[in-house]
Amino acid sequence: MDMDREQREFMDKKHEVMDRFYDLCEQYNGSNAKFIKRRVKQLIEEDPDFLDSYLLLYEILKNEGNSSEAERVLNDAYERALRLITDENGNWPDRLSWGWLENRHIIRTILNKAILLWEKRKVDEALDLLRKLLKTNPGDNVGARFYILAIRMNMTLEEFERRFDRGGYYDMDLSHWFDENYKRFDDEFGWWEKAIEEYM
Repeated sequence: MDMDREQREFMDKKHEVMDRFYDLCEQYNGSNAKFIKRRVKQLIEEDPDFLDSYLLLYEILKNEGNSSEAERVLNDAYERALRLITDENGNWPDRLSWGWLENRHIIRTILNKAILLWEKRKVDEALDLLRKLLKTNPGDNVGARFYILAIRMNMTLEEFERRFDRGGYYDMDLSHWFDENYKRFDDEFGWWEKAIEEYM
């Protein structure tokens, strides 16, 4: 772990399996899930701390309807993510920037865990993770602020997806909705408004 003592900014190491993982992603078409699963498991054995491999396996298992095994895989990745970024006292870094390519597999893992918690109606736990993601990366490339606002407005994940999912992506409607509503929760986003000005 590379942690600057003054800034406490985390940047993960480079993972040698990354390029092979992305090649697998390009090959995956749904019908070859059995082959991709076998290859992804090999990557996990080779580098258990490259977490995108777990996330692809998680998606495949969910698509197969194997939700319990999918959740086990995600939990394993999440626990590894926390071990990578936290200090001996369990503290998160002050910065976990998306700008470092090496950090993205960790951020994606924590986000997926938060979304799963939200789906399971564990909103306090989901909010805790989403708030930490936003705090450590105010630029919020993964959209944690949207999920936080939705939860604060008492939306379920299903309601959120029905409202904003455009077939696997979100369009500007989500940003407009956020801009129209987030100021109602100054306790939640007051600090973020100031942070984003400095961040920009």
